[in-house]
Amino acid sequence: MLLKYRLEYKKIAMDMLSLLPGMNQGHHLEDEMNWYEDNDNRIIYLWKNEDDNWAGLIAVEDKGSMLVLRRIVLTPDSWSMNNCCSMLDDLSNLFMDQKIVGTMDTTSICELWEKRNGTRIQ
Repeated sequence: MLLKYRLEYKKIAMDMLSLLPGMNQGHHLEDEMNWYEDNDNRIIYLWKNEDDNWAGLIAVEDKGSMLVLRRIVLTPDSWSMNNCCSMLDDLSNLFMDQKIVGTMDTTSICELWEKRNGTRIQ
């Protein structure tokens, strides 16, 4: 289940983002959080698994007809392609009229999700 980021989730979001390589160097983590907080078109969602535990994060940028998947993170014990696809399914259900597109870092996950669902994304 995806839950939209709120200020009280900041520590959880930062903990999730800190799992990304290089994110703990210098001010990268703070800069990343500020980048999302400074623009209403940039949205972070936290994901709870079937046991109701915080297990992942998806960060997107709303570009009108497209939704750019900037980050997808799962905790090490929750990482699986099935969970990635579940997160993208939830995201797709929230943004039904928009195409989900990947970045250089997220395109491979988007492509696997597309193949699994038989949907077309760019």
